[in-house]
Amino acid sequence: MPPTKPRFRARQSAAVLALALLGAAGCAGGPGETKAAGGVQDVYSDVARTGDVSQLRPMTDFCGTKPVKVALADGTGDNAFRKTARAEFEDEASKCPNITVLPYADGQNNPQKAISDIKALVAQGVEALVVFPDAGEALLPTLREAYKAGVQVVPWTANPGGKPGQDYTTFVGHNTVNDGVTWTRWMCENLGSKGGNVVFLGGTPGNTQSITEMVGIEKELKENTACASVKLLNEPGKPIDTNWNPAQLQKVVSGLLTKYPSIDGVITDSGDASLGGIRAFLQAGRPLPLWTANDLNGFACAWKENSAKQPTFQTVTVSSRTWIIRLALRKAVAAHQGIKNDEPEIINIPIFENTLDETKPPKCDPDLPASAILSSELTPEQLKQAYN
Repeated sequence: MPPTKPRFRARQSAAVLALALLGAAGCAGGPGETKAAGGVQDVYSDVARTGDVSQLRPMTDFCGTKPVKVALADGTGDNAFRKTARAEFEDEASKCPNITVLPYADGQNNPQKAISDIKALVAQGVEALVVFPDAGEALLPTLREAYKAGVQVVPWTANPGGKPGQDYTTFVGHNTVNDGVTWTRWMCENLGSKGGNVVFLGGTPGNTQSITEMVGIEKELKENTACASVKLLNEPGKPIDTNWNPAQLQKVVSGLLTKYPSIDGVITDSGDASLGGIRAFLQAGRPLPLWTANDLNGFACAWKENSAKQPTFQTVTVSSRTWIIRLALRKAVAAHQGIKNDEPEIINIPIFENTLDETKPPKCDPDLPASAILSSELTPEQLKQAYN
């Protein structure tokens, strides 16, 4: 089973995790913090729902014996993350001979189509439904309607609001607060006592992911003595918006390089957008700094391409977590079969690559697209098929 692989062993103790979550839940009142707490409190403050990958179990534990129709309803399916996740969903479903997979639904970034897709799947008799609710709370009445009709509905990664057990079966996702803690801890440890200037580059304006990552970043900067000489150049509580777009991030970084004579570390939550920032440093003739991201083939290959001439360019990534969709499917199928599933619902994502740790070298595969996600649980052949 994928989660038992050594690369997915969590590195932080339950105690550290609990502190991170409780700290996040208690943050309110500072700039940006009220919105963060309001957006994640119900999810991230419940330590009982949160765990690490060592607690995940194989799909075969939850297949049951009754035939079950499953489906994936995506808000949009036009990028490598979604294509990878879809392939992981189908691979996980293939482990149960009693599962029938209904046609994949691509909402095409249109909330009305996403709603229609879910209604159509219910009409086709879906019994266990995994949903990426890009439309957020706008999708909640449709999820509730399906759940009330007897479908086991599990939204994943994007929280649609509402309440598990009332509006849907459960919500499955990853601990974004802890991502911020992980990146910042690595940054402070490797900048050393000399410290330096660090920026955090987020995604779209006001998105909950970047805001909650910022909660973790500021928490770690405040509490970790190794961060005493590290200065975050952001305004308090505010990620620097980049729309997770490489071209936009390149423009943002170019402006920051003009404004600040020294930037020693970049924290991002996008390996893809980071490629634009790397270009900005190179075009400005500035040394590449310490850099964090979610894993991406192109990001790993960029380190491989530049590291020999850029000794200060060291990187760490956390898994891009497409494999969490497998957990969402297990939760939905187990609920349909009446089998207790005690796996955590919110996962503490492990470090995937670390150029300063020889046991976690960057994984660059020139035979795969730059957008490929190598922390997935798919084989290289499966990945190639997913992107065709």
